[in-house]
Order: sequence, then structure tokens, then C-alpha cells
Amino acid sequence: MQPTVEILLAAYNGERFLREQLDSLLAQTYSNWELCIANGSPEDKKMQAVLDQYTNKDSRIRVKILDQNLGIAGNTNAALEMTQGEYAGILDHDDLL
Repeated sequence: MQPTVEILLAAYNGERFLREQLDSLLAQTYSNWELCIANGSPEDKKMQAVLDQYTNKDSRIRVKILDQNLGIAGNTNAALEMTQGEYAGILDHDDLL
């Protein structure tokens, strides 16, 4: 059995790189991953629309909407709390995999 790799993303303000980032994950040949996104921008409707689109497209993408921005560390910790797999890695808001 392949281990599940949890990918943590602290999302905040903007969709500029978000689509590219999500598409880079969907293009991976290793398929046993899960993306845990903590969204620190609950007021950003464009970003929420992108997140909704991708969570509907792939059940491995999970999103938690935070009440407020907790900063990079707090948002990442919120994403970490969502994990269920054996391994975890962190992506910054503008990283591609």
C-alpha cells in the first residue's frame, strides 16, 4: 500500500498562483496525496470560487475556511490539523509541485 502524502497550503489573498498550483498537484503521477488548504481570506470571493471549483473536481482537495487570517504559521497549523496521512509537506502560496 502506498503511503498518503499530505500537502499543506496556507492560502491567503488572491488566486494569482492558486490555479497553477492546484493544476500542478493534479498532474502528479503519484496519486495517493491529499491537499489540506487553510484559507485565511474568507472575504476573497474569487479565491473561494476557485477553491470550490477544485474541491468539486477532486475529493483529495479539502478546504477549511478560517474566521480570520492567522498568519503563515497559524494558517499552516490549521492545515496541519486537517491531515490524516502518514507524511506531510508544505507548499507556499506561490509554489508548484
